[in-house]
Amino acid sequence: MCNEGRYRYAFSLKDLMVKQSSSHIDITLYNILMFHLFASKNSVFVDTILDEIQEKRLEFDDVTYNFLVYGFSNCESGSRSVYYLTEMISKELKLSNRSLRAVVRSLLEDNKFTEVLKLSQEMETKRWVHCSIVQNEIVTSFLNMGKLQEAVKFLENMIRKDLIPDNINYDNLIKKMCHHGRNDTASDLLDSMLMKANIPDSTTYDRLIQELSVCNKIDDALDLYTEMLNHKLAPSINTYEVLTEKLCECGRTLEGEKLIDTMIRAGEQPSKGMFGSVVSRYRFERNFTKASKLLQRMQQFGYKPDFETHWSLISTLSRLSDRDIDDNSSNFLSKLLSESGFKPKKDVDRKSK
Repeated sequence: MCNEGRYRYAFSLKDLMVKQSSSHIDITLYNILMFHLFASKNSVFVDTILDEIQEKRLEFDDVTYNFLVYGFSNCESGSRSVYYLTEMISKELKLSNRSLRAVVRSLLEDNKFTEVLKLSQEMETKRWVHCSIVQNEIVTSFLNMGKLQEAVKFLENMIRKDLIPDNINYDNLIKKMCHHGRNDTASDLLDSMLMKANIPDSTTYDRLIQELSVCNKIDDALDLYTEMLNHKLAPSINTYEVLTEKLCECGRTLEGEKLIDTMIRAGEQPSKGMFGSVVSRYRFERNFTKASKLLQRMQQFGYKPDFETHWSLISTLSRLSDRDIDDNSSNFLSKLLSESGFKPKKDVDRKSK
């Protein structure tokens, strides 16, 4: 009846039910009616219900308060929502996450962030957990105001006091902390998720691994990369590229090549940039045999080496004596020379004859 706007009939039915149960009137009946009135955005009729509840001296239960907090928030009556929220907290009644999310969002829409913080502090004193969405809303508001330190402190407080739910999701906040250069906080958030047996998504791992790599914390990045694989999550090609590039910069060229091998074994195709990083580093290390072999593998995937790399290897390998290079490198040199328009001298002499 409420959904169809037939409020007079809904109230008449309520009156009939109240009359039939005059010996024991239950608050549940009023809760149900209030729920549907709020759902149809009709908070005006809710006042009539509240007056009747008061007249009959019925006590609100936690369901009543949660409906009132949530309902008035959705009906854009933030002040009334906060009123019943305050009354609810004073009676030690537990606020549902649904109601909490609604009132927080309503207050933030009204630019009442200070009231949100007061609510959070009140919840903290009672050791009530803050759901993922509420934490996200508070941290995002801090960041939008340029208060990075306050955002970090808030999150550290949540973790230290274990005011986080079992289904905590910090994926979004981990990425935001990375964006603001707080990789330490991002790592703590990721650990908190894992402690609650919640696995971050692959894009979260990707972002943190890439940020740690850029900050030259390559071992930490590799630990996360291994952890990611253990959770059967697939790293992005950008993650592989950044790890390979940084490993080569650190002189850990063989580990960079192993990343290429890992991708190939997994049935994935390494990027040209990955091959290029390792080949360039082998050239720098004057390990031309390794460079030539990897260049061959690179070409098997349809990649063409850049002009500088191509001619550098040709000129270098051509200067080495036969005992300095193995058969594979020698064959590779012949192939490079042939593809570049050069022919062995004996072939030229044979044709001239």
